[in-house]
Order: sequence, then structure tokens, then C-alpha cells
Amino acid sequence: MRLFGLKAENFLRGLKSVFIRPEIVPEVLIANRHKLPTSIFVEWSRDGGYIVGTVKAGDKEFVTQGKDADDFIEMVNESVIVSFDVPREYVEILSKSYLFYPPPAELNKLKNSAVTASSFGTINALKSPGLQTA
Repeated sequence: MRLFGLKAENFLRGLKSVFIRPEIVPEVLIANRHKLPTSIFVEWSRDGGYIVGTVKAGDKEFVTQGKDADDFIEMVNESVIVSFDVPREYVEILSKSYLFYPPPAELNKLKNSAVTASSFGTINALKSPGLQTA
């Protein structure tokens, strides 16, 4: 059976994810946090209206893009979490408490449209004082 162009099963799964909040298990949250790298390396360039970058995180390498510096940084962080197979229900929590942010000089390069390419070198994750699960 198809419903609005989606299989009924996928439609119901989508409804559940909107209306039923999954239980967050602290031990699983911590285990997923420890799967993530402590530093990454980012090389980027401008391509049309986008900033496109190659991210090396642990033994993984992937490409992401953003419309501007802030969007690019957000996409780098989201890509790191997703590439390490963090379950969907833990992504939001980890993305608030585990962020990579470039040093100020590199951030200025990202925001300066005259700079066409650069790299962040190695940047470390900014962590909140503690993971809150409530």
C-alpha cells in the first residue's frame, strides 16, 4: 500500500519519530560520544556560491558543503556525527555538546570571500561541561 507516495511502513515510522520521543539511555549516549574523534582536519575551497570541504576525521574522509562560513561549520559538525553512525535519537544531543570550531584566524578566512581556499589544520572538539540527558 502506498500513502502520499511513500510506503505505509515508512510513513508510520515518520509519524512515530514526530510524536513518540525515544528513550535516551545515558550509557548509550556516552558510548556514542566516545566513537567520535577528538580532532579533525578540514581543507576547503569556494565553488560558486558554496564553501566545499574535505573532512578527515579518524579513519574516515568525506566531503561536505555550506552556503556560508556558519553553514559550512554546522555541516562539518553534522557530517562528523552522522559518518560515525550515531543513532538518530542521539544526534541532536551530541551536536549541542560536541562541536568542532575553527581557530579565529581560520574562521576569518572562511568569512572572507576573497580567500578562495585554506585548511583548518587540526581543530579540537569544544565540549560542554557535561552531557545532560534530561
